[in-house]
Amino acid sequence: MTSRRAKRTKEELLLLGVSVGAAGVAVSVLLRDAHPSPALRWAALAAVGLSLVAGFAFWFAGAARRAVVEAVRAEKEATRALLSALPEGLLVVDGGRVVSVNRRFCELLGLRRGELVGTTAPYRFWPPEHRHEIERWHAVLAERGSNTGSLVFLTRGGRRARVVVAGSALGGSRDTRFVLVVRDVSDSYRQRKRLAELATHDPVTALLNERGFEGRLRDATRRAIAGGSELSVACLDLGGLALESPEGLVAIDRLRKLVRAGEDLGRIGDDALAWILPDTTAEAAAGAVERIRREFVEEPGTTLAAGVCDLAEAGDGLALYVLAERALVAARRHGPGSTVLHAAGSQALVALDGPQDGREDEQTRVMHA
Repeated sequence: MTSRRAKRTKEELLLLGVSVGAAGVAVSVLLRDAHPSPALRWAALAAVGLSLVAGFAFWFAGAARRAVVEAVRAEKEATRALLSALPEGLLVVDGGRVVSVNRRFCELLGLRRGELVGTTAPYRFWPPEHRHEIERWHAVLAERGSNTGSLVFLTRGGRRARVVVAGSALGGSRDTRFVLVVRDVSDSYRQRKRLAELATHDPVTALLNERGFEGRLRDATRRAIAGGSELSVACLDLGGLALESPEGLVAIDRLRKLVRAGEDLGRIGDDALAWILPDTTAEAAAGAVERIRREFVEEPGTTLAAGVCDLAEAGDGLALYVLAERALVAARRHGPGSTVLHAAGSQALVALDGPQDGREDEQTRVMHA
């Protein structure tokens, strides 16, 4: 717009010069000779006419230019107001540099327009832990000319905002100018996440419910089979302790602290728990149960019965879960504080008597149920 305005100004100055020059010629002709010849008279009249036409053109060109400038300015202001009123954030990038943002985008990030325009990637609203995801998204945008996806942006206060971004090249797939439309979906994302947690977690104990536990077990089984690793499940009974009672909730809280990273604990019934132990054989899982049992010996009247099975014996996740539950039933029959392993390679159940008084039993008995 600036170059056009300069060009129009030069044309107007040229018209003004022609008008003044023609008027000067007419005046000089008339002043030089009081009785000019017909030819000079016609020349003077022509100069006057040219001066008037050039003057009118100068005025009209200026008025037209001002009208065009005002129209463009009004259109620009209307466009800016429209973009600012959009409920979505708008970001325009040219050659990797931010050239324009709207008000909603600034509000979303808590940043001023001057802090965004002119910046280049990596932008300050890219969280370091999500930078590889955003760069991969932009690579697809540059390759295809358009892309849509869910990303995480960083706000001024350090909050991570979940956003949906739709990007498109302004001049075709090979153009480096892109417009990105950004919508904040943090609230709906948190709501969906909360609903998912409610659907897969027990509301009283906050442990995985049976549905959530089975989902985690399926995932763990797939990983174990793909990686050729071990996997065990231990089903636990707190000696008839009601899980919803204050004592039961205290015991569950202690259990949760004893479960190691990468392991999952779920509530699979009114009085039973289940424990997923990745990279663990049945024998090692029984050892983990003993470790937890020693912690519970400190609580008077609290016992722990367990049924254990591993993937090598069960063959799949569903059978692993069922056999571990069956082993727990046998452990309950065997007595409080017992651990029963589903014996590998047979249908027998092997019962290991756990310590009842806090001391390791030097002569651990092995029995067939």
